[in-house]
Amino acid sequence: MRKSERRKTAAERQATTQPEEAQPAQWRTTQETLVMAQISRTTLHKATKAGTFPKPIKIGKKCVWIEDEIKQWMKR
Repeated sequence: MRKSERRKTAAERQATTQPEEAQPAQWRTTQETLVMAQISRTTLHKATKAGTFPKPIKIGKKCVWIEDEIKQWMKR
């Protein structure tokens, strides 16, 4: 076996031991958030304003919530 082949296989072995990349965050629209959290629109806005519900991310005119944050809120 040549040196270059040994290096290549070592690099391949190292690549297979690396952890997989983290999954990107899933965004939920207002309607999806309401259904997922089982709350009304009024409750959503009041809880967000009070700081008891995760803050939305504004994308243009729309707001989205991160699914993992909603799930953490639901566990409380």
